[in-house]
Amino acid sequence: MLRFFAVVATIVTFGSVCSASDIPETNWGAVFKVPVDQVEQVEQGFVEFGNWIKDTHPMGDEENGLDSFTITKGAPTEGHVYYVLVERYRTTEGLRNHQSIYSRDVNGDYASMFSKLSFGIYRVYGSVQTKTLFSIVP
Repeated sequence: MLRFFAVVATIVTFGSVCSASDIPETNWGAVFKVPVDQVEQVEQGFVEFGNWIKDTHPMGDEENGLDSFTITKGAPTEGHVYYVLVERYRTTEGLRNHQSIYSRDVNGDYASMFSKLSFGIYRVYGSVQTKTLFSIVP
């Protein structure tokens, strides 16, 4: 019986190691599809969101530090502009820290700022990104 449990434990351990992703979950990001007539309002919201990040998050080499925060913008296509927002942290703990700060502030000191942000309605369904596939930080 002991041998049976040892074999099961080995299979479970080996299976979890083999099925684990080697791509770290160190970022949060999403793609946004914004109507051209809403671009100015949404970009203002992106700037406010970026300022919140800058004001509330540890940076760089600090514990749980933010490695980078980028928002890229495409050219207008068929009446819409696409944006890609990515926050990249040095560690998975950094991403968890971001989630804690967000939970604290969304109904706290920054509640009025978050209530004005409308860019979430433009998020492309299923575009949330949490894994860094490839990154170069010089």
